[in-house]
Amino acid sequence: MMGGHHAISGAAAWLALTGSASIGDRALGAGVLDLTGPEVLAGTVVAAGAALLPDIDHPSATIARSAGAVSKLATSAVSSAAGHRGATHTLLAVVAFTLLGAVATGVNWSWHAPVVGQVQVGAVIVVTVLCAIAVRAMKLVRGGLTPWLVGTGCGLLTAVAAPETSIWLPVAIGLGALVHLLGDLVTTDGIPFPTWPLVLKPSKRVESALWHADGDIAVPILGNAGSAREWVLCGALTLYVAVAIAITILP
Repeated sequence: MMGGHHAISGAAAWLALTGSASIGDRALGAGVLDLTGPEVLAGTVVAAGAALLPDIDHPSATIARSAGAVSKLATSAVSSAAGHRGATHTLLAVVAFTLLGAVATGVNWSWHAPVVGQVQVGAVIVVTVLCAIAVRAMKLVRGGLTPWLVGTGCGLLTAVAAPETSIWLPVAIGLGALVHLLGDLVTTDGIPFPTWPLVLKPSKRVESALWHADGDIAVPILGNAGSAREWVLCGALTLYVAVAIAITILP
């Protein structure tokens, strides 16, 4: 699945899980976690950015271009060590990303920012980075600096409007990363076997498009990455996200 489509899928999954907006009597989200509107909106941005984290193993991915030479060097190093759609595309990686988010929000490091006031630095950094990655992936902004300006603004707004990040932020990160795996699962390339690093490989007779010779699994209902079916699905998800965000903001 393409980078921007991963991001919009992460945002849609978060809104469907935690959003409480409704049109008439029809709820647009399950309202899990009982979050405020600002927390839902901040989580939407975080989940969108986190849905790109597994591609940290791909030197040509959006996340590799998000921070210039630093991100390119990091993704190249991970790619050399793990290969594309390797370790970072596993359930173990989803757990690791979630735990890193929990650690970042749990670090007791605060800063008195001008105008904004006291902010938790760890949470602001996480939101800033993931927002910058998300807006770049979805082509909402262009250039090298603008995504980071938008990300910084989003991080500081989160510190003011949704400062209690200990629960929703790690959940948003984990959900976004998990949705990335599901997005790749429904393409022809698939993802590593769910029990990675313990990989079960099929015999020659069992090998198929669902269970590859190298042990990867796929349910290729979308076909190849970037297919027309993928564009149709993500077009519908984009419409859902736009409506859900608008209704969350308007009240």
